[in-house]
Amino acid sequence: MDAEAFARKYPGAVVFTHGRKGASVMLAVAPHRLVLKIDGTIQSENVVGLLKDMRAAGHLASDDFNALIDLTAFTGVIDWDEIKKISDVMPKGASRTNKNAYLVHDTFLAMVAKITSALFPQTECAAFTTEKEARAWLGWEC
Repeated sequence: MDAEAFARKYPGAVVFTHGRKGASVMLAVAPHRLVLKIDGTIQSENVVGLLKDMRAAGHLASDDFNALIDLTAFTGVIDWDEIKKISDVMPKGASRTNKNAYLVHDTFLAMVAKITSALFPQTECAAFTTEKEARAWLGWEC
């Protein structure tokens, strides 16, 4: 999915993108919602950089949101040091009502999603293979 198609899919959201075809990260932020899509072989530090930029701009100031993390087109390498940095940048879900829905294409990424729940102990995390299931679990319209 290119950046324009991503932005059209989330009207009204603030959209940020980084990278190029085959290696990109796209982020859409709306009140109480965050969508992160990672495509291709994007380097984890680019994800961290984008999240830091959004945090600095005030778009991740709220601690009350649900997130859809789409890893279905991710083909890169998991860098656990960078994953830890992501957890340092992201709000922690102090309200204990936040959910992270991971959209995955295989059991390995489902396991990775389960492991990352340890980095967000106050956020409920689950992995899904269809966007419809993930959105339903998040309580978003389907």
